[in-house]
Amino acid sequence: MKSKGIKLTLKDEGYDIYAPREGQTWGYRYGPSIMCYDGKHADAWFASPGARGEADWFTYRHTDDGGKTWTPEKVVLTPTADSMDLFSVCDPGVIKFGGYYYIGYTSTVFTDFGGVCNNGFVARSKNPDGPFEKWTGSGWGEERVNSKGERFVWMGKPAPIIYFEGDWHDWGAGEFSFVVSNDVLYIYYTLTTKDADGARVSETRVATADATDENWPNTIRQRGVASKRSSGGNDSFDVIYSDECSKFIAISTDKRFTKDSMLAIYESDNGLRFKRTNELRVNTSQMCHNSGISGDELHHIKKGDLKLLGYAYGDKWGYWGTRFHEYSVKKNVGFYSEAGKPCVERTVDPWPLADMQPISVMPLTDPKTPRFYKMRMGEKLDLRFGTFDSTYKCTETADVSITAYDTDIIEISGFEVSPKKVGYTFATVSCGDVYSEFLIYVYPEDFDFSEENKYPVSMEPSEPVYRISLNRKENKQVRAIIQYSNGTWEESGHDHSKITYESDDPEIADVREDGVIVTKGVCGKTYATMKLADLFVRFKIVVSKM
Repeated sequence: MKSKGIKLTLKDEGYDIYAPREGQTWGYRYGPSIMCYDGKHADAWFASPGARGEADWFTYRHTDDGGKTWTPEKVVLTPTADSMDLFSVCDPGVIKFGGYYYIGYTSTVFTDFGGVCNNGFVARSKNPDGPFEKWTGSGWGEERVNSKGERFVWMGKPAPIIYFEGDWHDWGAGEFSFVVSNDVLYIYYTLTTKDADGARVSETRVATADATDENWPNTIRQRGVASKRSSGGNDSFDVIYSDECSKFIAISTDKRFTKDSMLAIYESDNGLRFKRTNELRVNTSQMCHNSGISGDELHHIKKGDLKLLGYAYGDKWGYWGTRFHEYSVKKNVGFYSEAGKPCVERTVDPWPLADMQPISVMPLTDPKTPRFYKMRMGEKLDLRFGTFDSTYKCTETADVSITAYDTDIIEISGFEVSPKKVGYTFATVSCGDVYSEFLIYVYPEDFDFSEENKYPVSMEPSEPVYRISLNRKENKQVRAIIQYSNGTWEESGHDHSKITYESDDPEIADVREDGVIVTKGVCGKTYATMKLADLFVRFKIVVSKM
């Protein structure tokens, strides 16, 4: 007898949980991550536009009546200045275990090239709406105690938990989804790149980690390809586990942004390898993309739970509604498809301009360096702040409080900052119940910020070891974090004109002028050297069949 699969269907025509406001020419809340606690209570997180040089932020809403009404939205996670996620927080994926809400997200430092070379990050909080601490590579957030004994815990400068090692021109890695089963954290993410032959690679990868370990990012183990994406129109996975069906279930959109778009459903017995089992069009909007499906804290579903799924839709780029539906799951034999049935042509109807309370607040710094101030000893700095409503209209305001900064580094009187010591401090600005962090660096009195006089002062490889599979024809690029004398830094990749490479054993692997590793078809290990001016760093290359 055939093992039974699942049949997932939409129960209704759904409703819009978001639409742009009247008069807007753009606006979106895509990629919802939805957590349902029972038949009535749910949280939802969305990717929304950013502002002043940042691409995307995360908003949050809550319901206590099964989705009939939702709380007003507010921004709960934003990029961290002067860090590896300075450009955006995109594609929320949320789970709760061990007393924390964990939110995975996508970002890049390549801000001028259209969102390429993405990495995957994670942050945590005791509350669904924050404040969040970001994984820094060694722990969560940054803790500091000043000379007065005051303790500060800041979000911290994040490090990727999934670092993209491919050519920087490619989209990269991200779009997380999480499931916990038997104390194992399953981590699903998109990988979009090219192999060593130039062929397109578009996959959903899976990794696992120890959910009982507070520092679980240190325990991540790669487990291979969960599913190959059928085309560029096949969207990222959001994965849940059905306790009744004993199946991992993944949702994605396919033929995204087209009139033939659909919801594609996949299933797995072990969470490691998925097969396509349903294609849904009944009640589904045309032009849909970036979907999400609800589960409980561990991203499981069971009988009696509120079951919601959502996606963005609309025929104009960046002007999208977000629609929620209730769904049902039952056991089924064979493949279930609604491919012969039409999806629904829906117009995105704007919402009225009402209830325009602030959803975020941030400092009004130079958009080229959002949330980031630089000053020298002996100088003064005047702070300015703005609030943002649901249309992202900015209104300058003085009705804010500034807290959680290190008084050993700076003193703030009103909105004037005086430096006390060379160093840096984060600070929190709050307006009502919305808040965000910003960063202030204090440099020596004679510090030179100029671009024309800068020179590299340190360099370290972004990855100390590059492992390359010959069978998978992996294409990897060496990059480094370069610090400059004027206080700026960059990750190399787009500009290799002043960097040279030398392999200890070119018969195993060599490094091209653009930093791409070239293997010679044999297994082995070698070291190589990256040089920039008087600086050099060593890194390891491991070539294997698998």
